[in-house]
Amino acid sequence: LSWDTGWYASGTVVTMEKPNRVTLEWRGKDAPGATQVAVTLEPAGESTHVQIIHSGFGEGEQWDASRELSAGGWETGLENLESIFDTGADLRVTRRPMLGIMGNDFNEEIAASIGVPVTEGTRLADVVEGMGAEKAGLQGDDVIVEMDGVSIRTWEDLGPVLQNRQAGDVVTVVFYRGEEKQEVEMELMGRPIPDLDLDPVAFAQSYREASALVMEELREALDGVSESEAEFTEGDGWSVKENLAHLAVVEEWNLFTITELLSDNEWQSAGGGENRREQLRAVVRTTPTVEQLVERIAKANEETCSMLEESAPVLSARKGVMWRLGTNMLHFPGGHDRDHIQQMTRELEMARAAAGEKAAA
Repeated sequence: LSWDTGWYASGTVVTMEKPNRVTLEWRGKDAPGATQVAVTLEPAGESTHVQIIHSGFGEGEQWDASRELSAGGWETGLENLESIFDTGADLRVTRRPMLGIMGNDFNEEIAASIGVPVTEGTRLADVVEGMGAEKAGLQGDDVIVEMDGVSIRTWEDLGPVLQNRQAGDVVTVVFYRGEEKQEVEMELMGRPIPDLDLDPVAFAQSYREASALVMEELREALDGVSESEAEFTEGDGWSVKENLAHLAVVEEWNLFTITELLSDNEWQSAGGGENRREQLRAVVRTTPTVEQLVERIAKANEETCSMLEESAPVLSARKGVMWRLGTNMLHFPGGHDRDHIQQMTRELEMARAAAGEKAAA
């Protein structure tokens, strides 16, 4: 219920005494035993009154600590709930410290190609303008290996470091730029939240316009590419067609996400599947040409916008859902796509260089 306070708990339904009342057996983080949470919903005109009673705490120091942690957790969680209903903003997101970096693939071959003497770490695709990483001097292809004294081997290692920090804190970052190991001080900053129009129809139009700009850049980058060039791949890198398949899968995932949100299944997901190469190749087999793949992405973009417009009567009343979609889809519109356009450009350069070497031989 509260990422920021470290208050984790799990609940199991014990009884449903009335249609509007349920009691849970609750086990909080480090609690010496189970407690009970009773939730009652009562109609109040056009609104609903929610009563939550958390009971069953025992005596002793362990229970005192658990009671204090639970009280803080409920206060933070209910404050966030009020914010979501009032403005849509999720305080767990707005208050979370941010580095201002975009991650990229990293393996032995990539390490060799950029001249980095390590094979574990977080490689940067880019930094966000005005955020802590840019101000500290970090840039694309830097590889972070340590932060705040904690070894960073993968992107996932960054989360636990940030969990105990807040916006305004300063952390030490150790990274490689080529062969050179460097150390800088970086200020963590609050997440820059765009001014979102939560009307689904206006939202759809904003996303449609942003997608149109990206599609124009994509077509320009692929102008004149041959099918064989688009199939070229070296090592673990994705071919142009595999990159296009990935963009199509990610965009098509939006339909599933919106459908789940409409069904009140507000689970958290990074989206777009697990980037399994088998999946990408399956997409390429059924959509084999560059033009077909590009059109598939464009079609999925329009389906996303149409889904938002078709769902407007339901989504209009759900500020929290629209705010979440906005921070995911309109925060850095096209940023993910442009990262892959850069990857495709590099793949094309390697494909043409390899073809030149073959012709010369």
